[in-house]
Amino acid sequence: MDELLRRLRTRVEDVDELRWSALAVALGFVGLVTLFVGGDAVTDPGGWTGIGGTAAGLLVLLGSCVLAWWRPGFALVLLTVLACAPLAFGLWSLVDYGAAHHWENDHGPVSLVFVLAVCAPAAVAGLFRPRAAGWLILAVTVVPLLLAAVGATSHFFEPLSVGVLVTPLVVSGALFLRSARRQDHPGTRPAVGQGRGA
Repeated sequence: MDELLRRLRTRVEDVDELRWSALAVALGFVGLVTLFVGGDAVTDPGGWTGIGGTAAGLLVLLGSCVLAWWRPGFALVLLTVLACAPLAFGLWSLVDYGAAHHWENDHGPVSLVFVLAVCAPAAVAGLFRPRAAGWLILAVTVVPLLLAAVGATSHFFEPLSVGVLVTPLVVSGALFLRSARRQDHPGTRPAVGQGRGA
């Protein structure tokens, strides 16, 4: 046990406070939204389908976060592939906003679930690869919303109102990028908690 704790301390000794803050913001938001989405799934469709689906989703989310902790580079490659899902939904919203909007009304917040599935492990990987994680988080939160806003034409306020909901993830991505910039310019870093972006 002592050896494991020593390895964990060694792994995070150079992570700066901006990355810790970004991780806390992202995981706090993901945890809160997961509670709401999971609770909704337990009641609709409900039964073992809702409970099993929620449990499976949580296990996948936790597993991807563990992978991001131990293999951040590999995890970010996989997450970049997974990021195609919310981006594809954004493209669908651009081409036919009405159809995409109605489909999501019938099936639940699928695009939001995809965003959470990318952003939670990306935030964990961001402790070690802040630039890649920051850009990935911003890409899956901002780009689909902008595409949907353009596709919604006069109803652009509908998808942009969702943008208010994901603001904590945008803040998290910006903090990771700020940490990466600080790492590139060592003179701007504080003396305590310098990051290396391993």
